[in-house]
Amino acid sequence: MLDLIILYLFVFSCFLIVYHHVLYPVLLKLVAKKLNLIPLEIKGRSYVKSTKDKQLNRFSIIIPAYNEEKYIADKIHNLSALDYPSDKYEFILLCDGCSDQTYQVANDALTQLSCQDLLFQVINFNENRGKVAVLKDGINKAKFENIVLSDVSALLPINSLLMLDSHFADDLVGAVSGAYRFASKGSAGEQKYWNYQTAIKSRESAVASVLGAHGAFYALRRVCYEEIPVDTINDDFLIPMNVIKQGFRVVYEPRVAAVELESVDINQDMKRRVRIAAGNFQQLIYLLPLLAPKYGWNAFNFASGKALRALTPFILLIILLTSLYLLSTHAFFIYVFVTQVLVYGGVWLTNILKYSPNNKLIKLVCYLINGYWVALIGSLKYMLGLQQKVWTKI
Repeated sequence: MLDLIILYLFVFSCFLIVYHHVLYPVLLKLVAKKLNLIPLEIKGRSYVKSTKDKQLNRFSIIIPAYNEEKYIADKIHNLSALDYPSDKYEFILLCDGCSDQTYQVANDALTQLSCQDLLFQVINFNENRGKVAVLKDGINKAKFENIVLSDVSALLPINSLLMLDSHFADDLVGAVSGAYRFASKGSAGEQKYWNYQTAIKSRESAVASVLGAHGAFYALRRVCYEEIPVDTINDDFLIPMNVIKQGFRVVYEPRVAAVELESVDINQDMKRRVRIAAGNFQQLIYLLPLLAPKYGWNAFNFASGKALRALTPFILLIILLTSLYLLSTHAFFIYVFVTQVLVYGGVWLTNILKYSPNNKLIKLVCYLINGYWVALIGSLKYMLGLQQKVWTKI
């Protein structure tokens, strides 16, 4: 009887892995294709003032910062150059107990001639309280009806606010996420994974709502903002998901992408991915009510995408252990177990030797396996209460 239960667990776990990585994306693609939605026309302006400017939405761009002296001046110049009426948006910089010159560099940049028309508030907090805490203060100080959240090191396209205005013309849209690009290309595996994620997000958005947003650049109606717990790790996921809970759509716009300037080394990338993984597990717990059938496609997408992604490291571990247990029952499980050991061991060796395979498929497999290993570490850190609560520069 126990053997049969273990066998069922093995088969079901294998099905979940195949479903999450293959069947769900294919199903999402077919449904999105059937809807055949015409892309929204993004308004143009070309820096020419007109009477139509009066009809444009107003935006408060809120940017929390911790030790960002390297990029803050570029970010301010970027915001001052957006193709949007200067009286229709403001910039709020939240310096969260910085130990470098972020506050001073920001103020110097704001005095330059190119920034003279930029409406701004620069708030310097003496204590490093964490991103979520300062975001709350920033939103309370915002003057306008729509909130834009962005990272210091991510530069926005000049038509980013025009894109948001176009989408917010639909009263059912509560939040909009732009796409995300790296100024410097990562590994082939990383690029393929990002292309895969972009396709998934676009199709989620077409079918119902994109799940979460890119923290580099997204916006929401101020009336849709709900405060989140101060220990939230992935705030750029939880805030948009609260918009969905209120019955609004969250739209993904891949044609307008924020460009990330900052490049990270392997150790920094590892810390970042561990933190995100911990946040993925945390948000699964916080957002369990979104699995209710009343949320329709959003519930289906959340279960098939984000929830299964957070659980995948544990599912892979179950497959390894159940195949080990079933070794004596059939030769098939010997091959399955040995294959897993060889794959995991091979990826571990490439990491130890710092070897980069030339084959694109092998690179992708290495990237995925490493990602799930990091996700396992991050999830365990969260469960054990070891994840750092206050942000640091990584």
